[in-house]
Amino acid sequence: MEDLVTMKNQSESYMKTIEFDTEKYTFKNLVSDVFHTKELEKIHEVRKDLLPTESLNLYTESSTEFHNTFYTKLNDNWTEFYKLYDGFIHNEVTKLFDEPFHYQKWPTFRVHIPNDQAIHTFHSDGDPLHKHPPGEINFFLPLTKCYGTNTIWVESEPMKLDFKPIELEYGQYRMFNGNKCTHGNKPNKTSLTRVSFDFRVIPISKYNPDWNTNSPTSKTKFVLGHYYTNLKY
Repeated sequence: MEDLVTMKNQSESYMKTIEFDTEKYTFKNLVSDVFHTKELEKIHEVRKDLLPTESLNLYTESSTEFHNTFYTKLNDNWTEFYKLYDGFIHNEVTKLFDEPFHYQKWPTFRVHIPNDQAIHTFHSDGDPLHKHPPGEINFFLPLTKCYGTNTIWVESEPMKLDFKPIELEYGQYRMFNGNKCTHGNKPNKTSLTRVSFDFRVIPISKYNPDWNTNSPTSKTKFVLGHYYTNLKY
């Protein structure tokens, strides 16, 4: 088991904010087209037909009509998005590592509307409930302004509990140690929805092909060919 000093050092080295070219990586435009609005931060007003009608939990928070709309498009051979996402990983994220890695096959979609919490449990991805393998590194990429209570709150190192919001503009993304550091959402008391996606990578040196757990939400096994795909050069 990793000691606290090692986890602290890893958390500090992983916590980075990086900028990207929104003209080259047009994630927001693609997602806006799917929801038929150019104002994703007001999606709770313009797409009221997709609002959740019941309180959510770990097993339903990723299956709202917002999520179903996004994942239906993704599963319908959304070539433009796949090429953009894979290009982003290969051309941008690889710059942050000194070794090859496997990465999440497709990103996790998030919608955090006003007066909702979206993700209802503060957690670390490697905890017994979420079961992600050790060594994963998280990336958070918002498609809207994220600030205050409409964004993710994360501690600076494992078990420190000094939660602060990850505040970003579109065109920025955050790398952090979500596998060990507790993070989560607060009820969104802003007037804006946060639309974002997140993904995880695992360096080859940390990857265990015999890891035998599944994602509690997607039921996908955390191995290459299922949850992960590999870099293609």
